[in-house]
Amino acid sequence: MKKQLIQLIKTKLNQVLEKYGVKNDSSIDVQVPPDKKNGDYSINAAMKFAKLCKCPPQKLAAEIVSLLEAEKDWFSKVTIAGPGFINMYLSDTIIEKNFNELCESKKVLNLSVDEVIPTVVDYSSVNIAKQMHVGHLRSTIIGDVLARVIEALGNPVIRQNHLGDWGLPMAMVIYKAEPVIRKAEKEGVSLEEVLPLAELEKLYKAATAESKEDPKVATACHEYLVRLQQGDTELLDLWKKITRVSMAEVYRIYKLLNVKLTPKDERGESFYRDMLADTVAEIKKSGMLKEDEGALCVFLDEFKSKEGNPLPVIIQKSDGGYNYATFDLAAMRFRTHKLGAKRVIYVTDARQALHFKQVFATARATGILADPNVKLEHVPFGSILGEDNKPLKTRSGENVKLAELLKEAVERAYNVVNEKNPKLSDEQKQDVARMVGIGAIKYADLSQNRNNDYVFSFDRMLALNGNTAPYLQYAHARICSIFRKAGENIDTYSAKAVISSPEERELMLKIMSLENAVTAVASDLRPHVLCNYLYELSVCFSSFYDKCSVMNCEDAKIKASRLEICNMTRKTLAFGLDLLGIEVPREM
Repeated sequence: MKKQLIQLIKTKLNQVLEKYGVKNDSSIDVQVPPDKKNGDYSINAAMKFAKLCKCPPQKLAAEIVSLLEAEKDWFSKVTIAGPGFINMYLSDTIIEKNFNELCESKKVLNLSVDEVIPTVVDYSSVNIAKQMHVGHLRSTIIGDVLARVIEALGNPVIRQNHLGDWGLPMAMVIYKAEPVIRKAEKEGVSLEEVLPLAELEKLYKAATAESKEDPKVATACHEYLVRLQQGDTELLDLWKKITRVSMAEVYRIYKLLNVKLTPKDERGESFYRDMLADTVAEIKKSGMLKEDEGALCVFLDEFKSKEGNPLPVIIQKSDGGYNYATFDLAAMRFRTHKLGAKRVIYVTDARQALHFKQVFATARATGILADPNVKLEHVPFGSILGEDNKPLKTRSGENVKLAELLKEAVERAYNVVNEKNPKLSDEQKQDVARMVGIGAIKYADLSQNRNNDYVFSFDRMLALNGNTAPYLQYAHARICSIFRKAGENIDTYSAKAVISSPEERELMLKIMSLENAVTAVASDLRPHVLCNYLYELSVCFSSFYDKCSVMNCEDAKIKASRLEICNMTRKTLAFGLDLLGIEVPREM
């Protein structure tokens, strides 16, 4: 509806502006006033164009208002406030019309972008032979939401999981794992049995410690690295086996988190190893590659040290090796030239902000992108803190393993479900506990402004009131319960909605404003905007349900209408939570 409204306002505005010889091709900023007394929507166009028209804002506003007031189907009232704000009150007729059209479409989001933009979303980026810890949670779930939202608007999205699967760390793991793997093969024992991910991580830690203490081990690991880089078939075979064992556990966690990453999305550092030399050669053509103490670097004026000296972006190290910047630049070339990306989004923690600023600037300055107008965006996020306001750790000071955290969440949720609804079968309790526990952790994270740190608290996350996943999931289950009591099939129910109370009007408008939240997330890459919308929708539904009788309504037409409004609320909650990767139970 908002898109139609904007087009109508733009048409009327241009009619006024033409009288003053002013052309306007810019977008119209239509806002929802914080105070409902100021209308359903407002614009500040009169103040924006007053200077160009050489006309007082209030006079210009009056001319715009007179044209809008004539649209009786759309507006019940249009007023001027302050220096020239125009407040618009929608008619019940237009709300009912648009709401019923939305219901009939069988969708909750009838919206698509004007221009389709192929988008790459780089997220999760786990390391081989290391268990996922709590630090991986934010990149994984924030990236997943952004991919889902951008995709929901009709843009082709290519997910990319930039694995840490190459270089010296991998050589060290292979060095320690080789005898274990050979023994298992000889005895006919499966690799997963003798080398689960937790064991692989122990081997990596052991190799790291031994390399520091014993030069012979360090030399051996380096020799393994050289062999690996030269394509030694035996080591490459071991590398592939270790990678698959490692990723099997990662995919188990992805499934539990309801994250849409698959093996086809894997684009580890190893994938770009044969593109590095070409990338360096391409950068060299730009004339910006300079030698500095044996290393090949790019110096950009906008990056300087505290002393005012240029900071180098090292493209190739003095020993001929490559670093993170080189891999990222090779990935950008691949993603823009081969994948056809017009927008590339990187979801990593805030500590990598400078790295991405430098890499983005280098890619543009050296001309290695397929299109200079490609949008490169870094999506930084803060840390997860413990109750002591320090990064969340175990008592021994180690990173909390993500698998253990999710397991505890489900167990705690099971206890809550068992207490609140003991009549459910154990199978149902287990299923609801998984949805609620995992949903609680994800929503607690996603509902924060991603730039902020937040304190992890199971008690707050699992609360059935406030801005939490269980509160939203309960609202969904509550509506399902209404339909069971009414004896109606919730999946096929359909009725014409009418407005008979202010609460119905407000809820219908809130349902139709989903598009505002979704487009805002796709644009600003902040999932908490969608979380806030879903919470406001649930609060709005609660107010409606408290004041508008559904089950005991004596007017059959109004009862049918209210059931339709309930069902559209449910569908919108389910759709919005699905964009967040959160499942919704029909019974809690």
